[in-house]
Amino acid sequence: MADAIKTEHHNREPVIETENLEKSFEVGKSQINALRGVTLKVLPEDFIVIFGPSGCGKTTLLNIIAGIDQPTGGKVLVRGRNIFHLGDEARGVYRAKKFGIIYQMPYWVKSLNVLSNVALPLLIEGVGRHSALEHARNTMKELGLENLSKQRPTQLSGGEQQKIGFARAMVSNPFIILADEPTGNLDTAGADEIVNLLKSLNKEHHRTIILVTHNEEYWNLGNRRIEMRDGQIVKDSNHG
Repeated sequence: MADAIKTEHHNREPVIETENLEKSFEVGKSQINALRGVTLKVLPEDFIVIFGPSGCGKTTLLNIIAGIDQPTGGKVLVRGRNIFHLGDEARGVYRAKKFGIIYQMPYWVKSLNVLSNVALPLLIEGVGRHSALEHARNTMKELGLENLSKQRPTQLSGGEQQKIGFARAMVSNPFIILADEPTGNLDTAGADEIVNLLKSLNKEHHRTIILVTHNEEYWNLGNRRIEMRDGQIVKDSNHG
């Protein structure tokens, strides 16, 4: 990864803290408890791998940490700031600036080309269009993707779309990367590229990574391995 992706100085205070997170959904006449009292501290430069069976609450936890979903109870602190004290719009801007989010299935504005889609987090922050596009172009160049700039995302292969999704996640130079099954739709070579990018961002550029995965090959990838079941953390193992 090029040196243009900057690093920040971190102390050892948690960058993310969740306290007794609860999340429930009404489904018909039933209540589904997706999270049940999840408390977690994420330290600077942690590489956390979260795994567990489908429906255990992994993605729900990630979405609440990012401020996308609101918890039913508990709180989320990012560098000591309760993100749910922010309004929806302010939280969206904060998320675009502080978090890089990579999904299994990237979401695109289909009317925009690849370059404009990569620039979207900066535009949400309020960065001028010219500067946002220029920064997006530089980020894509660092990742060897500049030849895809003018295409529509839906014209690309699954592997290419995921790499473009990675570029969009990195365009704001975030200090936290949240990755939800980012290799799920990729072949082995494409998956290895994404994993190597995550490892580089953590080890060489000191980013904090939280990776959700079903793939057993990646369970020991980071310095911490968290197992979830039935909306709770049942095991938190250090591997650093």
